[in-house]
Amino acid sequence: MVGLIVALAILIILFFVLRELNCWYWKINERVTLQYKTNFLLEKISMQLGASDLDEITIEEIETGKRKKVNIDKWIEHKMKKPTSTKYKTVKDETTPEQK
Repeated sequence: MVGLIVALAILIILFFVLRELNCWYWKINERVTLQYKTNFLLEKISMQLGASDLDEITIEEIETGKRKKVNIDKWIEHKMKKPTSTKYKTVKDETTPEQK
């Protein structure tokens, strides 16, 4: 029984070491980081094309539905630090220049 637990622990450790080695060799972690950056830059371009203020985007808190304007660079920085965060989402700013 003890031998089985030790063998299982060694296999788990070996799996994580070989996984990291494989990810390093094929540059998978670097590719993922670059893909996130590309996605956020494309999102920035998209928001700039459709937004009334090129430096700000409108985000909505999912739980409460509250909307606020944030600097797009701060939004990208937030998404780079927490790419899986689902607390906020971007929304198209529907205000017209006359409503401001």
